[in-house]
Amino acid sequence: MKIFAIVFSIVMSVCFAAVCAIELWYQYGLWSLASYAAIILALPLSSLLHELGHMLFGAIVNIKAVPKFSLFGSSSCKIIPQTDKNLRFKVGFTAVGGLVVNFLFAILGLIPLFVSAVPMCLCIFLPASTYLFLMNVYAVEFTSGKTDGLVVYELIENGAEAKVLLSVLTVQAQVLNGKPIEEVDEKLLFDLPQIREDDPAFISLAELRYEYFEAKGEEKKAEVWKTRFEELKKEYA
Repeated sequence: MKIFAIVFSIVMSVCFAAVCAIELWYQYGLWSLASYAAIILALPLSSLLHELGHMLFGAIVNIKAVPKFSLFGSSSCKIIPQTDKNLRFKVGFTAVGGLVVNFLFAILGLIPLFVSAVPMCLCIFLPASTYLFLMNVYAVEFTSGKTDGLVVYELIENGAEAKVLLSVLTVQAQVLNGKPIEEVDEKLLFDLPQIREDDPAFISLAELRYEYFEAKGEEKKAEVWKTRFEELKKEYA
């Protein structure tokens, strides 16, 4: 599935880029060379818009999405919950924000190919937006992390990964809202299914367990989880 997602996304974006290049040349001649450069530069811009989509959709449901932007690499967002209520829906809603923004800009870039009254220069958004939408809509995990599609799929399925993620976010939200970590429901930290240790949710869980035991004054248990968290962070984060 990963190979298919990559190949299909690249092929579709290249095809759209070729169509846009032909139409731009037909309308603008040599001036279209500037548009060709804009098509390439639209990739980091589309990536930025993708992350802004997460931020916007997150803000609507009281979720803070902090972007980690890479100019030509893989960008990502860190989720900081402002509430522990209805997190399953809110995290999913935040995750689709980037997809929606890329989809809208892909449509914006597609319209000039069919509607002559719309400026053809808008098609510069089509290849990059299509690429990012397709790469993120598939439910797969790349070396850079999970796609938005996979995050949404896991939340809908409500499997082990989603349960750990939601427990972690619930504890984080409670602590951010002033609840001492030693007073959180212990089930949120320990009554959980086992997931892969390289999963970001498990790494965060290890840190919370360390902080929980440290706050309770259980030094030996705190040291065990501190060591484990540092090892996981060094190897996977």
